[in-house]
Amino acid sequence: MSLLSRRVVQIRGPWMLTRSNHTLVNVRMLQARDKNPNKHMRVLLFAKDAYSLEILKVLTTSYDSDDGIVKRIRLVCPTPSYSNDRRKRIIWQSPVNEHADHMALPVSHVGNRHEMSRWDLPATDNQYDIAVVAGFDWKLPAELSKKFPLGILSVHPSLLPRFRGVDPVMNAMMVKDSVVGVTVCKYDHKGDDGGDILAQLPYEISKNYRREEVLRDLGYIGGNLLIKCLDHIKDVLESAKKQDTDLVSYTREFDEKVGKINWEKMTAHEIFERYRALQGKIPMYSIWRMKTIMSKVFIYDMYVADPSIPPLQHNFLKYPPGSLFYKRKVQYLEVPCIDGSRLHITRLGRENRTIMTALQFVNGYLRVSGALRMLTNPVQPKVLTPPFVYPEGYVKPALNDVYKPDGSDEVYAPKYLVPLE
Repeated sequence: MSLLSRRVVQIRGPWMLTRSNHTLVNVRMLQARDKNPNKHMRVLLFAKDAYSLEILKVLTTSYDSDDGIVKRIRLVCPTPSYSNDRRKRIIWQSPVNEHADHMALPVSHVGNRHEMSRWDLPATDNQYDIAVVAGFDWKLPAELSKKFPLGILSVHPSLLPRFRGVDPVMNAMMVKDSVVGVTVCKYDHKGDDGGDILAQLPYEISKNYRREEVLRDLGYIGGNLLIKCLDHIKDVLESAKKQDTDLVSYTREFDEKVGKINWEKMTAHEIFERYRALQGKIPMYSIWRMKTIMSKVFIYDMYVADPSIPPLQHNFLKYPPGSLFYKRKVQYLEVPCIDGSRLHITRLGRENRTIMTALQFVNGYLRVSGALRMLTNPVQPKVLTPPFVYPEGYVKPALNDVYKPDGSDEVYAPKYLVPLE
C-alpha cells in the first residue's frame, strides 16, 4: 500500500483542490484530459532541508523515467562549509546537495539571504520552464519570476492559509493538531506564503511520529502532488484559488527555552509531546549538576514507558521526579515524572559534549541508580541541592495506578530506540 493511501486523511489516491472551497476532485479524472502539451519540463528547484529532499527524490524519479514529466533538474541550495586546511574538506552540506551530487545533477550555491536577493540564473544554463520552492526560506528576487514561462510554485508543508511561515509542522504539533497537510501554490514574493492555491492534501499525524517523520511523509506526498500539478499544469493554473484571508494564521518562532523540562509540572506524556514537536530542531533539556558545575543535559531520544513494563526501581515513586535509574545492559535510563509516569531515555549529552547512549552516560556520570536527579533550574554551586518541592495539594500516585502489568492501560510503544538516519 502506498504512503499516499496510508496517510492521507479519508482519501484514496492523489487529490487536488478545485475552485470550490469544499470540493476535492480525483486527479485520475483529469487524466482523461490532455496533459501539459509541453510534455517534458525543465525544473529549477530551490531547496535545502530533509523535507525538500523527499521532493527532490520524487522529481529525480520522474527525471529517470522514460515517460516522466521532468526533462531536466537544477538545484539551488546553500553553499557547503569547508575545512580551513589545505584539503578543503566538506564539513557540512545540505541533504539536497548530497543527493544532487549522487545523481550528478547541476547545482548552484547561494551563500546567504543577501546573496539570494541578487541571485540570477547561470548565463550558460538559463532555460527553465518552471521554478519550485520547497523548504527554502530565503526570499527570491521578484524579477526572477520573469525568467520562467510557467512561473514559480511553492510546496508548503501546511494546509494554507493555516500556518503561513517557517516550520508549520512544529507549530501544528505544538498546538496538538492531529491533521496537517501539504499545499502547492504560486510563490509569494512578499514571503508570506499567500500565493493562489493549486492543490493540497491533508495528512493525519501518527501518534508516535516525530517532527522529522512527519516532514518526510509530507515531502513525499508534496513531491507526488507536485508531479500531478506539472502533468496538468494548464488546468491547475487556470483553477488556482485565492486563499481565504479570514482563515489566515502565521507560525511563531520558538527559542531554546521551549525545550526546558519542568519536573515540578510536566508529565511524561507532556514532555514526550513537546519532544515530538521540537525534534530535530530544538532539543529538550534539563539541568545536570556535577559537584559545583551546572550544565545543560540535552535529551535527543526518548519515549514514554509502556505501563506494563516493570520499573527499573520497584519503589521509584519514593524518589523525586527527574531521578535517574538504570540497570546494567538495559539500553535506556528511566526517569519518573510528577504523575508517576516514566520516561525512557536512550540518547543524551551534556552541553558542548559528545552525544552519548544511555549506557555511555551511566559509565561516565552515574554510580548509584536513583542517587542523582535532573533539575529544572540551576542552583548555587556552593549550596547543597535543595529537596524537590511538590506542587501544593499534590497527591503521590499509588504504584498500581501507574504500573499495569496486565497491559490494561494505553501503551506507548518504544518505537524509536536508535537515532534517525
